[in-house]
Amino acid sequence: MRRKLSRTHWAARLLGVSVPKGHNPSPGLIMIQIDGLSRPQFEKALADKNLPHLARALRRRQFHLHSFYSGVPSTTPAVQGELFYGVRAAVPAFQFLHRESGEVFRMYDAKSSEVIEGRLRQKGGPPLLEGGHTYSNIYQAGSAGSWYCSQDLSPAVMWRKARPLKWLLLSMVYIVKILRVLSLAVIEFFLAFIDCVRGLFERQNLLRELLFIPARVGICIMLREFIRFRVLLDIERGVRVIHANFLGYDEQAHRRGPDSAFAHWTLKGIDDAIRDIQRAAIRSDYRDFELIIYSDHGQERTTPYETENGRTLEEALREVFAGGPLAEFAVVDAGGAQKVVGATNRRKKLRATSGPQPVHGKEIIVAAMGPVGHVYLPAVLPADELRRYATALVEKANIPCVLIPDSDDSEKATAITPAGVLELPEQADRLLGGDHPFLADAGNDLVALGSHPDAGDLIISGWRTGSPISFPAENGAHGGPGSQETHGFLLLPEHFEHEPAVNPQHGPIRGENLYQLGGEYLDGKRPVAKPVRPVRGGKTILRVMTYNIHSCIGIDGKLSPERVARVINRFHPDIIAVQEVDAHRLRSAEHDQAELIAAHLEFRHVFHSMLEEEKEKYGIAVFSPLPFEPVKTGLLTKAEPSRLREARGAIWVKLGREETGRDVHFINTHFGLGRDERNRQAAALLGKEWLGSIPEDEPVILCGDFNSTRRSVAWKRISERYRDAQLSLPQHRPRPTFPSMRPLTRLDHVFISRHFKVRGITIPGGHSAVVASDHLPLCVELEMEAQG
Repeated sequence: MRRKLSRTHWAARLLGVSVPKGHNPSPGLIMIQIDGLSRPQFEKALADKNLPHLARALRRRQFHLHSFYSGVPSTTPAVQGELFYGVRAAVPAFQFLHRESGEVFRMYDAKSSEVIEGRLRQKGGPPLLEGGHTYSNIYQAGSAGSWYCSQDLSPAVMWRKARPLKWLLLSMVYIVKILRVLSLAVIEFFLAFIDCVRGLFERQNLLRELLFIPARVGICIMLREFIRFRVLLDIERGVRVIHANFLGYDEQAHRRGPDSAFAHWTLKGIDDAIRDIQRAAIRSDYRDFELIIYSDHGQERTTPYETENGRTLEEALREVFAGGPLAEFAVVDAGGAQKVVGATNRRKKLRATSGPQPVHGKEIIVAAMGPVGHVYLPAVLPADELRRYATALVEKANIPCVLIPDSDDSEKATAITPAGVLELPEQADRLLGGDHPFLADAGNDLVALGSHPDAGDLIISGWRTGSPISFPAENGAHGGPGSQETHGFLLLPEHFEHEPAVNPQHGPIRGENLYQLGGEYLDGKRPVAKPVRPVRGGKTILRVMTYNIHSCIGIDGKLSPERVARVINRFHPDIIAVQEVDAHRLRSAEHDQAELIAAHLEFRHVFHSMLEEEKEKYGIAVFSPLPFEPVKTGLLTKAEPSRLREARGAIWVKLGREETGRDVHFINTHFGLGRDERNRQAAALLGKEWLGSIPEDEPVILCGDFNSTRRSVAWKRISERYRDAQLSLPQHRPRPTFPSMRPLTRLDHVFISRHFKVRGITIPGGHSAVVASDHLPLCVELEMEAQG
C-alpha cells in the first residue's frame, strides 16, 4: 500500500497538485454512490460473492446496512438534488419540458443540469460539496473541482481541463496500472461481444447492441478507473469532501435487467475500487476520513412498451389524441423536440385557469425517457376532458397508469388504471401493492410529482405490480414509484448510527437526511444535547460511557484528540469517564487533551492528574453536558518507582436532582497492572473515604479501566456490592473492549447500584472507534427510578 501511495504522490506532483503535510484536525467525508443498485440486488450480490470487500466490511461491523428511499421520481437528478441541497423532487423526471424556457431538458446535458442547479441554489441550503470534489454526478454541488459530471461535458469545459503533456507523463508513472486497465478493457470487450450475440438471439436491435459495446467498455472499465485514480489522488491531497458515482451496474441493468449476470459482473470492479478507496482513507496521514456508501435508487425489471404493444408510444398517443378538442395538434416525441416556445402557430385556449400554463405551440409534447412520462398539452382542458383522455390512454394505448393532478388541491391526485379510478394518496396500496416498503411516502410523493412546475398535464406511468413496462427499449428501468426502483441501500459507519438525521422518528432515510448528516459532520456541529428528563412513571434515562483513550494516540500512530472527541460525540452520552489523558506532555504535542476534548464536545469537565513531571501531567477525566458537582479527586495507591508502578486514583462527581430527579454519584477510576496493587486499589475505593461513605439509598455508577477480568479478585470484590452492567442486561453476551482491533478481554467496566436497570449496551466496532485508541468505548444506557 505504501508503494501505491508513493505513485499517487508522484501523480499529484505531475498534475501540479500540492500534497499537504502534518495533520488536519477537521474531518473528511467520502461518499460513494453505486448507481441504480437496489437493496434486494445488493443483498443478492453479497450472497453471490460479487461484492467480497463490502461483505467482509459488513461482517467486521465497519458499516451498518440500511434501506435508502429514493423518493419519486426515483432518478439520479432528483435524489442528488435532495442529497446535495436538501430539496426534494428537483426534477419531475430525467427528461421533461422546462416550461420557463420551453426547451426539453435531459439531465445529462450540461445546460439542463446547470439551469436546474441554479434553481436548487435558490431553493436549497448550502451545497454539501462546498470546496470538495465531485465525479460522474449530475450537479457540481459547490465543489471546487468536478470531473465527468453533466456540466463537464460541454466542449469549453472539456478543452479547459485537457492537459495532454501532463497526462502523458502520468501514464509513465502508472504504466503497470494502465496495462492492467487495458487488459480488463479487452476482457470486457469480449464479454460485451458475447453479450451482443446473446442480445441478437433475443431479437434485440442490432445497431443498439453494437453501440452498447464501446459504451460498456468505457463506463464499466475506463470511467471507473479514472474515478478510482482521482479519488485516491484527492485522499492524498486531503480534499475535505468527495462524492463519486460509479455507473457501470446501472448501465448494464438498463440493457439486460437488474438481476442479470452481466450487470452483477460489473459490481466486482466497483467493489475493488471501493476497497482501494477505503484503504487509502484509513491510511491517510493528513485527514481522518469517514466513508458512506449508498445507491441513489434501484431498478425494476421491465418490458419495453413497443415489445408488448407492437407499436411505439408516439404511434399509440397519436391514436388517442386523434379525436376530441386536440385533434388538430401533432404528437411529438421529446426525443426529437428541441424548442417549443416561439412556434408561430396559434395557441388554442379552451378555458381560463389559474394553474400551470399550457405550452405554446401546436404540438402535444411527450417526454418519456423511462417508465414515467409527461404529456404536455398545447391547450388548457377542463377536468372532464383530461379524464377522458387519461382513460383513453389506459384503454387504447395500454398504458398501465395515468396520473391527473388535482388543480384545486395539491395534496390530491387521481390515478386512472385498468382496475379503475384510484384516489391518491388514500388508495396508494391498490396502486403500489400493500407490501411496498415505502407505501405512504411513495403515495405522497406521487401526488407531489403532479404539482412540480415542470410536470406534464398528464403523467403516464408504466408501473403495475408484477410486470411493469418502460417506454424506451430497456429491460431495467427506474423513475417511478415501484418497490425496487425506490429501494436503495445505505452503508453507514457505526458511530453515525445514533445521529438523529439518520434515525428519524417518522419516515425512511432519504436524501435530505444524508444532507443533514453530512453537513453536521463536516461543520463539526454537535446536535444540541438533550437534557436528561424523567420518562414514563417518573423514570430517568442516563447514557454512560467509559473510554480509555490511550493519550489520543490511535493504533495507526496518529495523535488526534479531535478524533477521540468525534467517537464520543456520536453516541450522545450524558456522562463520560475517560482514562489515560495527557496534559502538556511532549509525546502528545503538549496538548491539554481534556481541554481540547471538552471544547470540541462543548461539555463541562474535571481532570485529575496521577503523574506530574514539571509541567507534564497524565491522568483521568470526567465529561458531561449536564451540570455536576466535583466531590473528590485523589489517589488510591501511590507510585512505586522501584516496582515500575504508577500512582492510581479516582474522580468522584455528583449529578444533581434537577437533571436526574435525585442525586447520582459517578466515579471514574483507572486500576494498575499488578494483581496485588489492583486488590489494594479496589479495597481503597470500596472503603470509607470513597464508596463506603455513600448511603445505600443513593444511586452509584462506577466506571473505568480496571485492568481486571471477571475472574480477578478485584472484580469479585466490587461485584459483591455493585452489579456489572454487561451481566445485568437480559439476553446480552458480555463483549470485550481490549484490544480495539480484535477485542479479547473485558478490562473496561461499568458497575451500577440496585437503583438502575440496564436498557442497552453499545460497544462500537466501526473504523474510527477501532483506530482512535487501543481500547473500544463501552456505552451503557441506564434507567433509574426517580426518588419518591
